[in-house]
Order: sequence, then structure tokens, then C-alpha cells
Amino acid sequence: LSPRSILGVSLFVAFGGTAAFAQSVISAHSGLIHYAEGRVLLDGQPVEVSLTAFPEVKQGMELRTEDGRAEVLLNPGVFLRLAENSSIRMVNNKLSDSRVEFLSGSAVIEASRELAQKDNFVTIDYKGSSALLRKSGIYRFNSDPAQLRVYSGEAELKTDSNVLVVKGGKEVSLNGMVAVEKFDTKNSDSLDRWSQRRAEYVSMANVSSAKYMNDSGSTWGSGGWNYNPYFGMYTYLPMSGMFY
Repeated sequence: LSPRSILGVSLFVAFGGTAAFAQSVISAHSGLIHYAEGRVLLDGQPVEVSLTAFPEVKQGMELRTEDGRAEVLLNPGVFLRLAENSSIRMVNNKLSDSRVEFLSGSAVIEASRELAQKDNFVTIDYKGSSALLRKSGIYRFNSDPAQLRVYSGEAELKTDSNVLVVKGGKEVSLNGMVAVEKFDTKNSDSLDRWSQRRAEYVSMANVSSAKYMNDSGSTWGSGGWNYNPYFGMYTYLPMSGMFY
């Protein structure tokens, strides 16, 4: 869907009442390829995403972009977005404990719920270092130069000999982990801007899904992924009640 189409659907759903709404929840694994544009390969095979079919990056599989981008669902409320000419490998696709090996290029991870708690862990590995994402926020991984940037949130970065805590507005080299330094969080590129646009689309789907669940009296005991057919995408809904 184009941004204009998505906006039109959003306004219709937000203000047009509670029409029939097909709800579905994804499987018990992380790694669903939620969106892809351009040339994206899964274990060397072209990826095709449709409104009804979402390929899965299974354990051990490699997802690689060439002239394209991809968005992958990890734990509920956690999105991984790959830039062009980038790649990852799925190490552990457990929905409550995702572990991804970042191989090359650039990736943004957006977490809309608290992490590093019981049944909600996300870890990113890169050439001997491991980053445990500890809070909701926006994280960026680059391979050239190799670095982790934390726009917001907090990450615990480990090697065999060192442990660093990287907070919002700070960056650290993934080659040596000598020191944590400040960086300008307003300095963005095409990947950051694309990730922000994707977040805006998902936010609109989130509002319409929450409105439907609330207006229809549907129960939603705990947080999880919810499919919104009007938008053709999954969105994260937190627990029921006032937290809608």
C-alpha cells in the first residue's frame, strides 16, 4: 500500500466504526519477514511478501538485501529493519528470546516494549561481541565502520574480556569496545528515515487495531502481535484494559 492509501485506510478505520475485522496472531517464533522492497534474499532465494503470506527466517537461515530493504518481526513489539546491501542470520528464533547475528551493512532495531525481562530478551551478535538490548528504544548496528549506536534505550555489550553499558545518545565501536562516546541523534540517513516511516505506518495500524479491540469488547489478556487486515500488517498490542 502507498502512504496515501494507508493514511486513507487509517482514517476510515479510526473514525468509521467497527466493521468486520479479521484478527490473527503469528506463530510462536520470531523471524517473520513483515515487509520487503527491492531485491531481498532468504538463503539465496528471492523473498516475496504479500498481504496473506509472510516468509519466515528460521533458525540458521540468512536474510540478505541487495538493492532492497526488509523488516523482520522479532519478539512482540520489536522490529528489525535492514538497509540495502545488508545481512543477518537467525541464531535463535524463540519468540521470547530472539538472537540474531548481524553480518554486514546496517540495521535498525526498534523496540516498543521493555526488554531484558522474563520471557523478553533480544540479543544481537557481531564478530565476538553480543549486545543485549535492555530497554525499549531505537538501536542501530553498522559494519563499516563497525559500531552500535543507541538513539534511545539501553544496551549491554559484551566480549570475552569486557562489558559496557551503552545508553541513549551514545555509540561504541564494535572493534575493540574501547570507550562509549556521544553522537548527534539528529544526524540521520536514508535507513533512519525509512525506519521512521515504517514506524508511522505501524503506529496507524496499532491505533485502528486497539480501537477495534476496545469497541468490540474483545479480550486481549497479554501483549502480542496482532494482524490488521485493513493495513495488511502486524502490529503490537499491549495487555488489555487501560494499556490499550
